[in-house]
Amino acid sequence: MGSESDCRIYPPVPMVDAILTSSSVPETTVTVWDAGSTYALGDQRGVAGLHNSQDVYESLRGPNTNHAPASSPTWWKLLGTVYGTYAGGATYALGDIVTVIAADSHLLYESQTGSNTGNPVTDVTKWLLIGYTNRWIAFDRTVQTQTVAPKQITMTITPGQLVNLLTLLNVTGASVTVTQSISGYSKTKRLLTHPVKNWYDWYYERLRQLKDVAFDIPPYKAGVLTVTVDNNNDQAGIGCLFIGKGRFIGQTQWEFNGGILSYSTSKEALGVITMNKRANAKKLNFEVMVSQGYEDEAYRILTDATDVEVVLVATSAYGMGLAYGFLGQWNVPVSNSGKTASIEFRALT
Repeated sequence: MGSESDCRIYPPVPMVDAILTSSSVPETTVTVWDAGSTYALGDQRGVAGLHNSQDVYESLRGPNTNHAPASSPTWWKLLGTVYGTYAGGATYALGDIVTVIAADSHLLYESQTGSNTGNPVTDVTKWLLIGYTNRWIAFDRTVQTQTVAPKQITMTITPGQLVNLLTLLNVTGASVTVTQSISGYSKTKRLLTHPVKNWYDWYYERLRQLKDVAFDIPPYKAGVLTVTVDNNNDQAGIGCLFIGKGRFIGQTQWEFNGGILSYSTSKEALGVITMNKRANAKKLNFEVMVSQGYEDEAYRILTDATDVEVVLVATSAYGMGLAYGFLGQWNVPVSNSGKTASIEFRALT
């Protein structure tokens, strides 16, 4: 475990079926709810919706009889929305969405035509790939999109290799808890802050959402990680969840600079300027004190991380110091007079 000023960098471990061993976010349809049946605590049933969708509910107690899931919140809790698995013999309407799951592949496709029968999802004239299933969006390496669920998301991760960092980006929640089975490690971080300067702001400024957070994990190869994002009665969300073996570069110094790269555009028509809002990404510039004698190793680590996508923990004390993207310009001085390494980092959206 290092200090909050430690600068570390790592390529994220690719998330595959064998690593994501469980998730509270549903992915496939379940048996349809029936008014005449009795359900026990923990039973899951579905309610059909539009475009081949299904809302999945879990029974909060039993015996549970004749309580419609959508209108009985004391009897059922909503886990999320899923889409039916693609079937070659089925007929799909325009806008219907199907789930296609294969080994380490969890994708959604949308029908581009009505009376869509027998056309494989590889037919781009009939189907549009719209992305990952909700469960797997947290691992698509796109920060702006989120895996979402009502109130809480819980995932169990079995890395099968040594990892010492877990980073969450674009989180929506009140708190996040990470535990590890083998070491007994358990840490909860609050995601709602109230950064105020006076009593007026204390009473009238709303709580702020901390979006990015990192956890130092004890490096046990056999450890199983459980990640829980809790958002009370609101929707919980995870933009990206990364695990990996962080390599130490040095101590991040004061005068850390964080900004953004904006991809929005503007246009002028008849003297009126309008904004076309698009995504933005972090841009970081900072100095790192590299210990004397460690310069070659720091240079090697940064060289290996150049021109590849990596996770940066410039400082775990500030959410702005966490990013997923790529290194820009950097240099490592060899000096006994206290010179620092200058690093530029550009995040991906």
